[in-house]
Amino acid sequence: MNGQTVAPTRVALLGLIAALCVWLYAGAPAHGASPFYEGKTIKIIVGVSPGGGFDTFARLLARHLPLHIPGKPRIVVQNMPGAGSLIAANRVYAEQPGDGLTVVNFAAGVVLQALMDDPAAKFDPRKYMWLGDPSLPALPRVLWVRGDLPIRTLADLNGRKEPLAVGATGVGQSAAIMGEFERALGLNVKVVTGYKGSTGILAALERKELEGMNLSLHFVQDRYGHFIENGTIRPFLAIGTGPGAEAPPGVATLKDLTLNSKQRKLAAFLIHGWSILRLYAVPPGTPPDRFAVLQEAFLKALNSSEFVSEAKRSGIRVAPRSGKDVSRIIGEMAAAPPEIVDQYRQFLGQKK
Repeated sequence: MNGQTVAPTRVALLGLIAALCVWLYAGAPAHGASPFYEGKTIKIIVGVSPGGGFDTFARLLARHLPLHIPGKPRIVVQNMPGAGSLIAANRVYAEQPGDGLTVVNFAAGVVLQALMDDPAAKFDPRKYMWLGDPSLPALPRVLWVRGDLPIRTLADLNGRKEPLAVGATGVGQSAAIMGEFERALGLNVKVVTGYKGSTGILAALERKELEGMNLSLHFVQDRYGHFIENGTIRPFLAIGTGPGAEAPPGVATLKDLTLNSKQRKLAAFLIHGWSILRLYAVPPGTPPDRFAVLQEAFLKALNSSEFVSEAKRSGIRVAPRSGKDVSRIIGEMAAAPPEIVDQYRQFLGQKK
């Protein structure tokens, strides 16, 4: 009697254990993908030429990322420059299989091109699978004024007879967009174009040919800090905040302005665009378990003390943003009302 009942019970128990093991294996992506990545090579395709900030960061990441991927795959960096990284974004989206072995790195600006229905952008940013953004965002964007000007408050600025002349390289360039945005907020500024980069704008400020400029806080602090120290320029208005991107103490922000609904929506759209910079993604169709492994490893690598130390020695600021955050930001930008998108097109010098 006992022999006839115990055997089936053992069989049933062994079957249950086997089923449980299969379930646990399938439900744990980090362990499930380990055999796949062992002995494999992952490509990071960088949408710019070798030697620049994007490329330097990608090669730094390539040294640290394998340490956080089960199986420790080899990682190589390949450059695919062109059209401000748009070529890489287009080609990886259309041509690279979603097999978990291809990562693409491109500028956030090409995402805006796609969301603006630019025919040159042949990808849907909502379908890319985002690993995240490792860089300190271009926030806060700051209106810098010449240090000798008697402009201390927003009332001082708007009480001037002549608008504040702020420099830019050309229509549609980031500094010009910021200037047009300030005008849309009701600030008494005008954009003067034709200068050769930030160096040319600062030279014009020293000559007292210009009265202000629009550049991100950390960019000016890192590259042109001596102009702040010697009083040539000072921060006047800071737009956009976030982790690691707080406005300088005592500097005016959007909270000091009285904005209507459209102005607030326009501000949100622009700040979203400025809050992402160097994007990393895998092509659509990448298996969820491999994507989960890469997404988790991406953040672990960027937050590791070894990575942070090496980045600091290289003069690189790190402020990791998760793939979920990037996806949320892009989704909110994609949902912007048509009138906001149309106004942004005007800032770019485009027709409706």
